[in-house]
Amino acid sequence: MEQKLLAYLKEHEAEIFADLKELVLAEASTSDIDQLAHVREVLIRLIKERTGSDTFVYEAKGGHNPMKFEFGQGDGTVLLIGHYDTVCPIGSMELRQEGNELHGPGVLDMKSGLVSAIWSMKAYKDLGIDPGKSLRMVINGDEEIRSPESSSIICEQAQGCKAALVCEPCTSNGDLKTGRKGSIGFEITIHGKATHAGNNHKGGINAIEEMAREIQYVHSLTDYEAGTTLNVGICSGGTKANVVPDLASYTVDCRYMKMSEGERIRGLLTNLAVSVPGTTREVAVDEGMPPMEQTPGNLGLYELAAQCGEKLGLSFSHQFVGGGSDGNKVSAMGVPTLDGLGAWGDGAHAVNEHILIDQYVPRIALLASLILKI
Repeated sequence: MEQKLLAYLKEHEAEIFADLKELVLAEASTSDIDQLAHVREVLIRLIKERTGSDTFVYEAKGGHNPMKFEFGQGDGTVLLIGHYDTVCPIGSMELRQEGNELHGPGVLDMKSGLVSAIWSMKAYKDLGIDPGKSLRMVINGDEEIRSPESSSIICEQAQGCKAALVCEPCTSNGDLKTGRKGSIGFEITIHGKATHAGNNHKGGINAIEEMAREIQYVHSLTDYEAGTTLNVGICSGGTKANVVPDLASYTVDCRYMKMSEGERIRGLLTNLAVSVPGTTREVAVDEGMPPMEQTPGNLGLYELAAQCGEKLGLSFSHQFVGGGSDGNKVSAMGVPTLDGLGAWGDGAHAVNEHILIDQYVPRIALLASLILKI
């Protein structure tokens, strides 16, 4: 079956790349609400033309409307996850080919993954293949800002699914993603007491001093072996050089691999005792995203993908990666989840974003084959 799917997709390679280029040229970063609507129009038409399915569009307050379509029927449902927003401002990149690389805004992250899912279903339709299950795909327009308007919809659609397949790109060396780090954000505000630094230095309580001591402690919590990193990316405080500062603040980005580790760090930073007498602190927590742990279910999906890959002549492994995706929350629900089933390339979120042209069709065949094995 794997070779049958691959042969079909190779036969239609020109059409596949035409669809991909059309979707890439429909530019829209997450903030471009009107352009996001245009991308949805392109997707709705492509989905209908290629799969025969109608698309349901949810209404979201901010305009980043998620979309859903279904294909096939049978016992059980497999959820496919993707997003149609990008990080590239309109006009910042051009669509171009350089040797074996196709460059363009969002071509890797993740317009190519959307086309992969659509053409997997078109292959089933044209070849008369019954997937033996219902395929449900949710495509959102706010993934690049952590999906505030769509996370609940994605999780709702994941309820009871046999598996979730995330069509984000694979790693830069071709590996799939069986785990992703979780994230927590902290904004800490320190209060002290302002006085004249020359006339009454002793009477002041320096908020910046407390912040400086805390930053040293926060960075000491980084543990590379455990996969835990903490980064103070922004800090501020004070008004003038001759005033003891009564206010300071800093932000912390924390990434971690296990739920228990996230809970530990949260407890340490929210309950930290001040070391400068007289200062007080407030902590605002952005819960971010839970980790996609390497569960037996996730690893089991990888093993199925590896079997398909072997029959397609593809060689890859799997990794636990740092950045999150919409698969994190679905995996945390207990749904077996495999990520990185989109295109192979490099440069996501960068000016050199591209996919490898000769690897694209085989990766579509991998996705189409894996769906049938689940």
